[in-house]
Amino acid sequence: MSTVAEGTGSAMDGPGFHVDVGKLEEAASGITKSVDDQSNFELRDLCGDSAQYGHNGIHDALMNFCVRWSDGLDTLTDDADSIGEVLTKAVAAYRAVDEAAAKTLTSDPAEHVVEDD
Repeated sequence: MSTVAEGTGSAMDGPGFHVDVGKLEEAASGITKSVDDQSNFELRDLCGDSAQYGHNGIHDALMNFCVRWSDGLDTLTDDADSIGEVLTKAVAAYRAVDEAAAKTLTSDPAEHVVEDD
């Protein structure tokens, strides 16, 4: 396994895989923010009072739509929240392995092949 610094994150390569840990962390953060934003917005509250529509049936139909749509969004955000948590744990795992590997290098393994001029 090799690691190469890339910006604020790092890239990890192994047999058959490449992981950009910084991008993985960005994805986890983006998902978490989206879930938080959605959790603070209730579509149910969008309809308002039935007097605004002039017809109870129209209000009730819109309310039914908003409730069902909000329930669907809740399901999606629950799934997205789980994905965000898994990505966050994966970032922590990759960083832990990288830190452990870095601790095993007490000196530059290629120092003896480089000539000082």
